[in-house]
Amino acid sequence: MLVSFALAIAGLLALVLIERRHAAPVVPLGFFTKMRSAAPLLAMMLIPAGQAGFLYFAALFTQNALGFTPLQTGLSVLPFSAALLVTNVLTSRLVTRLGERIVGSLGMAGLLAGLVWMSRIDAADTFAGGLLGPFVLLGLGAGLTIAPLTAVIMHQAPPAHVAAASSLNQAMQQLGGTLGLAVMTTVYGSAAAGGAGEAGAIATALTAGVVFPLLALTLFAAWVRPTTTTH
Repeated sequence: MLVSFALAIAGLLALVLIERRHAAPVVPLGFFTKMRSAAPLLAMMLIPAGQAGFLYFAALFTQNALGFTPLQTGLSVLPFSAALLVTNVLTSRLVTRLGERIVGSLGMAGLLAGLVWMSRIDAADTFAGGLLGPFVLLGLGAGLTIAPLTAVIMHQAPPAHVAAASSLNQAMQQLGGTLGLAVMTTVYGSAAAGGAGEAGAIATALTAGVVFPLLALTLFAAWVRPTTTTH
């Protein structure tokens, strides 16, 4: 695993060196020279890092600790999906009234609180007692986060780099999910090898994952500026 991380860092450095010398870079490095433009992109990477981890470990817990079938595990995620759909419908209205910064910050705070709540899970928990509440809160947070964050990224992009901003937006989401899952499964494996037990190892991994929405919220709240007029 450490070798994989080292190779990833080397690949990132190579990308930066190549893009700096290219006349028409695929990834304009100007997006990352100022925190106002870099912060929303970094936040967009960090949000899926926490989301991918919680969905993966929720599946592990429901099947390995609660004895759910794969079908039951899939159905157990419906509260998350329902909360996500509800807030997706309402987010545009909320952004119009409150602005992206407030709505996005509320969403990230919801994701952070949901992941902290879920990280307290233990072997004695049932689905209703250990997962239902966090699922709903995480769904509400996710629904309030992605759209405002995407809007900020696109609005702040220079007209000549709108296409690049859109591509970076998607790339950051994919990169974040991969990064988060890699980090959290590494923590999970170490905790399991140390004798923490299935539920204990999952809780440890989720605790480590809390850092992702926390950093995203910090970046977004501190550096992002409103792009819409509130009413």
